[in-house]
Amino acid sequence: MAVSGLAMVGALIAGAGSAHAADDNWYDQSALLTSCNQNVNGLGKADRCRFEPAKRSIFTGPAKQVGSTVHACGGKVTFGRQTTEGRTEENSISVSAGVEAGLSKIFSASIQTSFGHTWSYSSSETEEISAEVPEYSIGFATIAPAMQRVTGRMVINYPKRRHGHFEWYAYPTLTQYDPDEMQYATVTIQTRPMNASERQSMCNNSGAVSTAPTTHTTIHLAQSGTSQGTSLSATPRN
Repeated sequence: MAVSGLAMVGALIAGAGSAHAADDNWYDQSALLTSCNQNVNGLGKADRCRFEPAKRSIFTGPAKQVGSTVHACGGKVTFGRQTTEGRTEENSISVSAGVEAGLSKIFSASIQTSFGHTWSYSSSETEEISAEVPEYSIGFATIAPAMQRVTGRMVINYPKRRHGHFEWYAYPTLTQYDPDEMQYATVTIQTRPMNASERQSMCNNSGAVSTAPTTHTTIHLAQSGTSQGTSLSATPRN
């Protein structure tokens, strides 16, 4: 009996340790964020979620070609165009697109209040580009867009305790195009002379290859990045 009693106590202690370990491994930021919009197994649906932004940074993103490539045959070509590129918010914590769109309304209201700056789930970049492509040359434009990144804490409240707490935290990092900060974007025009086969196929001309130089012209050079606020020092509740 004494041995059985000791075995039972040992089992209870082991069981308590296992439950503790399960609680420690339960913390899932994706599930927590999703529960702000819909029922999640083991969590249900949060009754209130609020975002507390801590830091906003502005930086220049990677360059990519915008618009089509211009082929100048028989004379110089000046191309002027308005380029619009659509961009969507990126969240470091993976959730579905539908959930992300809903969460972005919460993010947007807090970011605009805290930093006085526009934030939306879906945005676009519009830029006027005008440049000259020399005769028998190929040219195209690239934009390295102005971007913004916000870090902060989503505070998620439940009507009943979840794993011992009414309140849980998730720490997303959000990144999006910044339509209001074009001074942090770089716009360039790149041109090069056609080779003989390009001149023949594109311009139906087999004359001498153009001596026009290869050029890399910066129309607008980005300012150095900047930031507002400070990084969070808190750790997730788990």
